[in-house]
Amino acid sequence: MDNDLFLIAVNLTRRCNLACTHCYMDAETRIRGSNGELDTEEVKTLLSDIASRSNETMVVLTGGEPLLRHDLEALVSHGSNLGLSMVIGTNGVLLTEQRVISLKAAGAMGMGISLDSLDPNSHDSFRGCPGSWEKTLAGMDYCRKHKLPFQVHFSVTEQNAHEVQPMIDFAGASGAHVLNIFFLVCTGRGESMSDITPARYEQVLRQLVTAQDASESLIIRARCAPHYKRVAYEHNPASPLTRAEGYEGGGCLAGIHYCRITPEGSVTACPYIPNEEGSIRDQNFWEIWDQSPTFHRLRNPDLKGKCGKCEYRKLCGGCRARPLAMGGDIMDADPWCGHMPSGKAVIQPLIECPAGQINWTPEASQRLQRIPGFLRKMVRKRAESHVRELGETLVTVEHLSTLATNRFGDNFPLQRPADKTASTESKTLAWTAEARSWLNNLPRFLRDGIFAVAENVARSEGRLEVNIKLLHRLEAGDRSDPGLPWEKDADTLLNELLARRSPQAAMFVRPTMQAAAEREARRRSAIVVGCEDVEKVFNTDLAGVNWSKDALQRVASAPPFIRAGIKKAAEFGARREGIETITSEDLTRFRNLAMMKAVRRMKGFGMQQLDFGAFDIARTRVPRLKENKQAAKRFSEIRQYVESRQDPETGGLGLLDRELLEKMKAELKKR
Repeated sequence: MDNDLFLIAVNLTRRCNLACTHCYMDAETRIRGSNGELDTEEVKTLLSDIASRSNETMVVLTGGEPLLRHDLEALVSHGSNLGLSMVIGTNGVLLTEQRVISLKAAGAMGMGISLDSLDPNSHDSFRGCPGSWEKTLAGMDYCRKHKLPFQVHFSVTEQNAHEVQPMIDFAGASGAHVLNIFFLVCTGRGESMSDITPARYEQVLRQLVTAQDASESLIIRARCAPHYKRVAYEHNPASPLTRAEGYEGGGCLAGIHYCRITPEGSVTACPYIPNEEGSIRDQNFWEIWDQSPTFHRLRNPDLKGKCGKCEYRKLCGGCRARPLAMGGDIMDADPWCGHMPSGKAVIQPLIECPAGQINWTPEASQRLQRIPGFLRKMVRKRAESHVRELGETLVTVEHLSTLATNRFGDNFPLQRPADKTASTESKTLAWTAEARSWLNNLPRFLRDGIFAVAENVARSEGRLEVNIKLLHRLEAGDRSDPGLPWEKDADTLLNELLARRSPQAAMFVRPTMQAAAEREARRRSAIVVGCEDVEKVFNTDLAGVNWSKDALQRVASAPPFIRAGIKKAAEFGARREGIETITSEDLTRFRNLAMMKAVRRMKGFGMQQLDFGAFDIARTRVPRLKENKQAAKRFSEIRQYVESRQDPETGGLGLLDRELLEKMKAELKKR
């Protein structure tokens, strides 16, 4: 793994719809691009060359602005079909809903979206384009809506460093998988900017390490800041963020595990090191990668100054672009590092031990191979240590799932796409032992529906397994997407309009109204709910959801006393998910989700059997049912309906009802 290519950035164009202050590209040709940009076939050939040696490489298609390339989907599809992990780095302004849909369909693994301030004016000034902030956030909304994973990219400067913590909070609330904090290297248009001071640099790095410790779901990373690895080790020598623990993504990767392709096909170690090592138009990419003298220097560094004496030189190594940008040699000391060498022994990277007493199941080994190469050594070490601590000798998928959940919660780093040559049939996902036990303890009549819901949600979120945290979230009925913020006047208006209804009705309707108002705000590409959104929802009485013929027939066949409730609940679910027409399949899914809520109620009531005494149990536990005549009337209707369908010979119900209820009774008695 000495020179494995983990990541390659392909600058597809110099064209850009913005004029960012910090951009490393000279944007004289940002409107028309350059005459020599790689065409579609040249980029496809590059991707094929990369995949011929390794499909573990992540390819970032960037620019300029890559969304200006009309062949972007074709390039993504080509790389994805080769087994490469294709992601796109964009400013997000052109990321319309249709573009998100088409890129996801092409096989895009995720989006990296740049956001440089939570203040619209500051961001727009930094990006050189009024209105870009609002469009960028709308692009994030579309990614979240269509389940296309995205990262937030934040370039920190002295002017916006105070926004680091708010940006961490925003990224977590927005549904981003990763927050990448970029530290500028002053080249290109960025030469006119003052970078943050070394002291401020160090302060922000320590802030990020602490924030990562406190984050259970958001992955926080510093980019173009190899000192982050030294700070992480100082904070915790067992930190999973350094090469000492086998994380090969640490330090500066330029020319070692990463390189950049210019729009004209030249290969450089990174965007901030302008020296061209060759052109893919003149020779095969791998020849350049293997034979470049500069890359060889970077892989076998002879560091000078304090970097050469530092105990962290194999974990960090310093930024090689900064001394070069300041007129020095690529091996000179990084001028932005405030650490002074201690004279202690050099901290060594983890060396992978040969196979010993710990073995791996075939399934676990297969899953390990699906983890990006720069994480694999670390994951292997931690898995084998975990199994050894348990007194066991075999690593299983369940062990890997437990480690992933403990480290990253439900937001494990994106994994390589499955082999495109493998069967595309829908297969059952892996379930952790804890999740499987939880499912098996449910009444049998509930298991199939809950199993389907959990796997459906897991797949839609890009998970490889179902774990207990996901099941608890579904059981609690939590929204998977965070709501939009509200203007104070909009919240006041909602309260005023709901006050016209009975307290019981207002309690039931409020979540529906809130979700619908947020949806209206998103439709107009707003990031805050305003009075106009609330008014539209109330004026239209939440209209706008259609029904398929089959779905309506299913509702019509339901007992009269629950027909209206089914219709209302389905329409609420459809609006929450942005569905325009409810199908029979949607009804089934909504029913299964309702069953998940029923599990929580049944557990809370301590029910051991299912009979008409259930209403009496509920009435003692739920205050609003105690003197509720309407609820008593509804229950009476249910009882009459059931009794009217009894089989006169057996005393049981009609075939379908009898089978279902008998299963429910039998299973509840086992609890």
